Amino acid sequence: MPVQEDGLLLLLYKQVPTMQTSHTASTLSRQPALLSVTTEGYETFFVRLMDIVRHQPIDQALGQRIQSYVTDWLASHTLADFATTSTTSYVRNYLGRCPETHWEAILMSWQQGNTTAIHSHPQFAGYFFADGVFEVEIFEPVEENKVRLAKRVRVNEPTAFFAIGDAERFDNHIHRITCLSDRGHSLHVYSDDALQGKTYLLSE
Repeated sequence: MPVQEDGLLLLLYKQVPTMQTSHTASTLSRQPALLSVTTEGYETFFVRLMDIVRHQPIDQALGQRIQSYVTDWLASHTLADFATTSTTSYVRNYLGRCPETHWEAILMSWQQGNTTAIHSHPQFAGYFFADGVFEVEIFEPVEENKVRLAKRVRVNEPTAFFAIGDAERFDNHIHRITCLSDRGHSLHVYSDDALQGKTYLLSE
């Protein structure tokens, strides 16, 4: 549902077809088991998020503002609308995407054993773990399309962090997320189409 807000067209709750990427490597959009759905009723959340990011440089100050806003929102809202999970994949619930700026927000529903591919993201990626237990693995590149583990973090309680990388690239912040609890939810904010993120293999 498009909404015009101060001259900026916002696309709410509609999954935008993945844009073509110039990368020769595989991207998240090519993961066959990845599940995406649409969830209505979150216009206010996404419009206010766009008010924060609109015309702002992507820097630590903006990251802190996004983190504060999303953390406060999660603390005051139930996630009962996001109960659907799958044994084959975490489920991506699009809360909104702006076709002009490409910023997007996705609520992910998890069950135990769900894991992402080792993948990377656009310039800004914000992660907000609302409930559940997760393992986040951070990787560093060693050669074309191959990486090695640099750090492993266990998330046992509501936790938020963000990463800022290079503009106009989708090979920033290489990581993998795995759900360790029966159920879990996380909210992710990206400065561009996350499905254009590259995927990687572990170096032997």
